[in-house]
Amino acid sequence: MAEAGDGYERIMGLCREELASIGERDTERLCSVLLEREQAIGMYVNDESARQDEAFLGKLEQIRDMNAMLRHEARKLHQSLKEELLQLRRENKRITGYRNGAMVTPLGRSVVSRKG
Repeated sequence: MAEAGDGYERIMGLCREELASIGERDTERLCSVLLEREQAIGMYVNDESARQDEAFLGKLEQIRDMNAMLRHEARKLHQSLKEELLQLRRENKRITGYRNGAMVTPLGRSVVSRKG
C-alpha cells in the first residue's frame, strides 16, 4: 500500500508541476509533464495494491478534480495565447501598412533613361 500512496503523491506532484508550467507558459516543460502524468495515472489505476486501498475512489476523485482544474487553466492559457496571436497579426498588418506608405519613389524615375 506504500506504493499506492507513492503513486498518488507522484500524480499530485506532477499535477502541481503542470499547473506551475501553465502559469509560467512553459509549453516545452508542460508537454513532458503531461506525458509523465498520463503514464503515472495509468500505472496507478492498473495497480492492484492501490485498488485494495479503501481510499482509492476518494483519491481518484481528487485526481479527477485536479484534472478539471488543469483543464480550466489550460483553456485560459489557450485563450490568452489566441488573443496575443490576433493582436500580433493586427500589429503586423499595421506596421506593413506603414512600410508600404513610407517607400519613397523618386519623381524623375519614370523619365530618366536607364540605358544611359
